[in-house]
Amino acid sequence: MLTFKINKAETAYEVTKCARKATGLVTIPDTYSGKAVVSIKTDAFNVCRKMTDVIIPDSIEKIGNLAFYHCTGLTNVVIPDSVKRAGDRVFQGCTSLKSAVLSKNMKITGNWAFDGCTSLVSVTIPDGVKDIGEYCFRDCTGLASITIPKSLIEYDFAFCNCTGLTSVTFQKGVKVIGLGAFQDCTGLTSITIPEGVEGIQNWAFSGCTGLTSVTIPKTVVKMGGSVFNRCEKQLTINVLGLCEKPETWNDNWRGCECKVIWDFGGKNIVQD
Repeated sequence: MLTFKINKAETAYEVTKCARKATGLVTIPDTYSGKAVVSIKTDAFNVCRKMTDVIIPDSIEKIGNLAFYHCTGLTNVVIPDSVKRAGDRVFQGCTSLKSAVLSKNMKITGNWAFDGCTSLVSVTIPDGVKDIGEYCFRDCTGLASITIPKSLIEYDFAFCNCTGLTSVTFQKGVKVIGLGAFQDCTGLTSITIPEGVEGIQNWAFSGCTGLTSVTIPKTVVKMGGSVFNRCEKQLTINVLGLCEKPETWNDNWRGCECKVIWDFGGKNIVQD
């Protein structure tokens, strides 16, 4: 069912192909012919539509581009902590995928990695993950909540168009909110950005038309442009500990006609 290829040094194997007729649970072994299986090649499980579960062993260090692309029967995936890199579109279009757990040692999860996984309801991003790639969870419309770990620093457009998202939790220690990270998440109604966040990048909450309340701490020293672009007029932004816009904030940081309350020592200065 699985095809393997030895590496150039003849020290380890990679999975190069899985038969498309594979059904149910597929287990990738940690060894083959006495040597470790350390990677899953590009396209290896591409369009294995009848596979429902896959066990990825702790020996795997790398998962190639499109490895599980459009495996529409796949329901759950756990990426072990041995995996340090996963490529572009690795689980894109896995429309039956309900839960995903990422490796805590993963530094790069490729662009569009879980794009279009519309049944995804549970995602675990462990502390330690630094980069989840652009558009990683785009169009995961079934995702209702997400926790951003303090280690995460690169997640541009990661959750854009997750229209079912109603709750975002930022762990203590988060420093940045990524470029367009929550763009068009129309289900969000309120956001509290915790003390310690230092930067909010362009378009971070652009198109979040359901937002009515946002709280921003005084620790935010860098604010990009059009952060709340296309958000409705009912939005009220509470800025804690500041009496006016810092010079390091973009002049068009709001990008919409919302109300801002500069809450400086209890003296609320309202700016429409």
